[in-house]
Amino acid sequence: MGLHGGAGTSTVASMLGERSLDAGTGWPIASGWVRPLPTLRVVVVARTHWAGLDAAQDFTQQWLAGDLSESRLLGLVLVDDGPKLLDQQQRAVKRLLRKVPIGAHLPWVESWRIHPPDFERPPRRLQKIIRTFHHKAEEDNA
Repeated sequence: MGLHGGAGTSTVASMLGERSLDAGTGWPIASGWVRPLPTLRVVVVARTHWAGLDAAQDFTQQWLAGDLSESRLLGLVLVDDGPKLLDQQQRAVKRLLRKVPIGAHLPWVESWRIHPPDFERPPRRLQKIIRTFHHKAEEDNA
């Protein structure tokens, strides 16, 4: 789920694999006739610019207050908005990622500006993030 437009949700969904999809910008809740309804596992995504960090701050406050139910938060992914974060951005990223079950920070990847990401052979850092989210999702299924 993107916390704002242009958050990088489609990229993160692709990174996490075929069982993931971009849910847009609304907190996803399962629907349909089957009962009980399944609990959706949600990864929220935001950029590290001011609008993204503000949206992530608002979201984490709502989640910590228990205002978001019916789906389960797996974690938050913050996607760099440029090649180098300012000190203030770095502090905000660290603070926000500590508030959620899994916090992940995707660094700027210059080649993604020209070529689509290759998630068949992702860099080691991304492999670790992918494994962490998959492990948490499997844990929740047990």
